[in-house]
Amino acid sequence: MRNIKSITSVLTAVILLVLFGGKIYAQDSPILCDNYESLYQAIKDGIPASINKSTYIRDFSLIEKSLITVSPVTVPKTGYTVNYLVTDLYSSEKRLSDESSVLGFMTAGCRNFAKDYKKFINKSCVLTADTPESALDAVKSGIDFTIDMSYNITGDLVDTYKKLCASDTSTHHTVVKKPAVYLYPESNMNVSVKVFVNGHLTVTEPEYGNGWNVNVTPEGIIDGKYDYLFYEAALNKTELPDEGWVVEYSRIEKWFDETLPALGLNKKETEQFKDYWLKDLKKANYYEIRLLGNEFLENNMRLDITPAPQTILRLNFHFKPAAVKTELKAPEIKKVERKGFTVIEWGGINFNEQLTDNN
Repeated sequence: MRNIKSITSVLTAVILLVLFGGKIYAQDSPILCDNYESLYQAIKDGIPASINKSTYIRDFSLIEKSLITVSPVTVPKTGYTVNYLVTDLYSSEKRLSDESSVLGFMTAGCRNFAKDYKKFINKSCVLTADTPESALDAVKSGIDFTIDMSYNITGDLVDTYKKLCASDTSTHHTVVKKPAVYLYPESNMNVSVKVFVNGHLTVTEPEYGNGWNVNVTPEGIIDGKYDYLFYEAALNKTELPDEGWVVEYSRIEKWFDETLPALGLNKKETEQFKDYWLKDLKKANYYEIRLLGNEFLENNMRLDITPAPQTILRLNFHFKPAAVKTELKAPEIKKVERKGFTVIEWGGINFNEQLTDNN
C-alpha cells in the first residue's frame, strides 16, 4: 500500500512538472536555495525562493542570521517582493565574511542597538523590486544605502528601528550629509581610512566597522566596485565661517559648474556632487553657501589615512536658504594641484533640514 502511494506521488509530481514546464507556481512554500546562482534562476523562473545568510556586524561584534525570500508579484503590478527576516542575532568575536548584513547599515551609529539588538530577532521588512536582477541585488546587499534610497521598505523591523535608533540622529545634532571620500593612489594600493567625529557616524558605505581597509586603483576604484567611501555623521556642534556666497536658487547648478572645478573637483566628482545636492536643496529664493574650514573639519570630522596622502582636498559646504538676498564676502578661491597619492572629499550640511529635525 505504501509503495502504491509513493508511486502515485511521484507520478503526480512528474505530471505537474510537465504541465508547468518544470515550474510549479502554486506551491505554498518557497524553495530553499543554497547559493545566489540557484536563487537567481528561481527568481527568473517566477518561483518563490529563499536563501539563508550568516553575516557579521562588526560595529557590535554580532552574528546576524537572516532568511531572505523573493516572490513574484502579479497583482496589481509585476515585480518581485524581497522579504528580509532576521532569524537570530548573537554576540561573537568570530568574524564571518564581509558579505552585507540586513541590519549593519541601518544600525551604524545606533547607541541603543548594543543593548537592545535582541528586539530585532524575528522582525521582518519587505520591498518590491522591478526585475530579477534588482531583486537579487537587494538580497546580496541587505539594507544598504543604495537599497534604502531606492525602495519603500516597510515592516515591523523598520518600526523597531525607528523606535530604538532613529531618534539618535534627529534632534540635538547637526547632520553632515554625504561626505564622499575619493582615493587616488599612484599605483594599486591597500589603504586604511578612519573617521573621527565629534558626535557619531550614522551611515557608512561600505560597512565601516573599526575603519575602512580597502584596495584602490590609480583610477580611484575601491574594492573593484566603489567610486568613493561614503559616510554621514551627527555632529555635536557647527562653527561657520564669516565668508561665503549668496546664490540665487535658479543659478545654483551654474554656480556648481563654475565653482567646484575652480576649487579642485574633476568632472566626475563635480557631476556626482551635483547629482546629490541639486535633489537635496529644496526651492528657495536664495542660498547662503559657506565652505567649512579645515580647522573645523580637523576638530569634528578628522580623517586618518594610511599611507598618508600627499594631496588632500576636503570641500564640505553649509547650505542655508534665504528669502531675501543677503551680503557675504566671497572667500578667495585657491585650486589645489593634485600631486602623488590624492584624497578628495565633498559633502555638506543642509540647514533647512536641521530646522525640520529640531522642530
